[in-house]
Amino acid sequence: MAEGIEIVIDPKKLMLHGIYLTIIIALAVLLIIKWNAASNCTPDEPNAAETTEPIASGVEEANQTVNATAEADLCTNGIKDVGETDIDCGGSKCPKCEEFKACNVNADCAGGWCRDNMKCVTPTCDDGVKNQDETNIDCGGKCTSTKGAYYYDNKCNKEAQPVLSGELELSLKPRTSLNDAGIIRVDQVTFNITNGLYADLVGATAHIFARGASGPFPPDSADGDPRIINYPEQPTSIPTLVPGKSFSKTLNISKSLTETEDGDRYSFTLEIWDYRENLLESITWEDNEPTD
Repeated sequence: MAEGIEIVIDPKKLMLHGIYLTIIIALAVLLIIKWNAASNCTPDEPNAAETTEPIASGVEEANQTVNATAEADLCTNGIKDVGETDIDCGGSKCPKCEEFKACNVNADCAGGWCRDNMKCVTPTCDDGVKNQDETNIDCGGKCTSTKGAYYYDNKCNKEAQPVLSGELELSLKPRTSLNDAGIIRVDQVTFNITNGLYADLVGATAHIFARGASGPFPPDSADGDPRIINYPEQPTSIPTLVPGKSFSKTLNISKSLTETEDGDRYSFTLEIWDYRENLLESITWEDNEPTD
């Protein structure tokens, strides 16, 4: 009988070797996957979170540049675009408008004045509007030297508004002498009237007459009037006086006060009448000595 080799396979050992082989194969596969993943990565490459902010910032800056360029183009395109008050001017984006261009507010105009919220106009000292550095309408500031600094009576004045007394202020000063017969003679009378009222004095007249100790002097003729200066039909006219203004006049008379002698008492009276023939004010001057 020939000799042979006997191979005995233990099922338990065979199963154990199979488990080991499976584990080895699995580890090898995992190692290959890890190696491939590592070889596909780029060194020092920033992640998405790191690159988001710089990219967004760059896009925003680019948009701002584009918008600024577009706005600049709108102010030079020869068209009245949205936001402009006139062609290529006015509004918050474009340069201020020159004179006579359309506007909505003063800030739209290079001269700083949008008249009636319609047109840019250069301010002046007689435009009837408080502008520039005026303290009132066409008064003060730049307009002081040409128009004055005081606004009243609906206009600009170079003098301050006078303090009014509320009445007519009168003064009367006669000049008399003695004629060759020793009779008192009126040579001259000067009167002044100041309108202290708060309204214009219009159409007023002045009447001046003399009185002796016993009353008016007799007339020179039967149809005469004892008034020595002017008759009712020929009074002295007073020009229109605005509040605070005065009027003075000197009348040369050369008229004798009949039936008077040196030392007799006499007086002069000034009366102011309005155009309705109402007596407004009067003043009397008295003396018994001739004045030079």
